[in-house]
Amino acid sequence: MRLNEFIDSVNAAANKFFLRVEILAKTENAVKIRINLSGNIFLQFYYNQESNTSNYVLVGWNRRLYGRDSVGGRWHRHPADNPDEHDTSKDGKREVSPDEFLEEALHVLKAQWK
Repeated sequence: MRLNEFIDSVNAAANKFFLRVEILAKTENAVKIRINLSGNIFLQFYYNQESNTSNYVLVGWNRRLYGRDSVGGRWHRHPADNPDEHDTSKDGKREVSPDEFLEEALHVLKAQWK
């Protein structure tokens, strides 16, 4: 995926929920994007097209609550019940789009604050 396609996919995901996208940093090959959900909770997306690295994280109160990462196309998940763990199960190593990750993150938040 090209860098602009990634940025467009994050924007499209955010627009479904009327969320504002903030590009924190952008170079020729990489971008870091933040979507604020509240004062203490945000989503951060990082993508490097040259190294094929993706990092998607739900952050709350300055700590990772949930995440998915890919280095060189190899995915793993940081589950909500233990965000420091690397889940490489079938579902954990499944590639996800920014749209899918946003849906997962909102589900995690909803489940934690029932």
